[in-house]
Amino acid sequence: MILDATAGNRTMWRTKNDPRIIYIDIERRLEIKPTIFADSRQMPFKDKTFDTIFFDPPHIWNDRGSYYIYPDAKSFQAKWQGYGKIPRYYGGDKYLTKSQLIGYIYLTAKELHRILKDDGLLWLKWNETKISIERILALFEDWIELLRIYVKSPTQTAGKHQTYWICLAKKPLKHKQSTLSTFNLNH
Repeated sequence: MILDATAGNRTMWRTKNDPRIIYIDIERRLEIKPTIFADSRQMPFKDKTFDTIFFDPPHIWNDRGSYYIYPDAKSFQAKWQGYGKIPRYYGGDKYLTKSQLIGYIYLTAKELHRILKDDGLLWLKWNETKISIERILALFEDWIELLRIYVKSPTQTAGKHQTYWICLAKKPLKHKQSTLSTFNLNH
């Protein structure tokens, strides 16, 4: 099972309604409603429910600009998203300060750790609009970074600021750590 923990209007998804994905968001004004309205800091799921989680948190705070951003209908971004019919919602209006945004990401990271299976993967998207990736990754203290992808696509990048997709796994429990020799490789 897959979870999109901050679905917004599902603009990152090419398929907007996939039955294998549960889309959640707290924002009720979205054009494409989530599967479940929920706060990603306290989700209504049992421990170790999901195989894969996608987390694309807001990258800014105190954004008093327009609520939605509609891409230019002729742009590559608009065509990729469905010809500009689906506006982007960034969530910057939810957090008034940098501290509030950092607190939100930290608490969500803890909750995602709870609901992800031990062998599951968390995909974190981050744009360095205001905060460096290293500062954000410090909030994921119970995770191991497996992969870092530098995004160059105009559909996923905010101006000159670098966007990343980071694949994270739960840190193994100390009493359950195994080595390669634990596995019988001859059979």
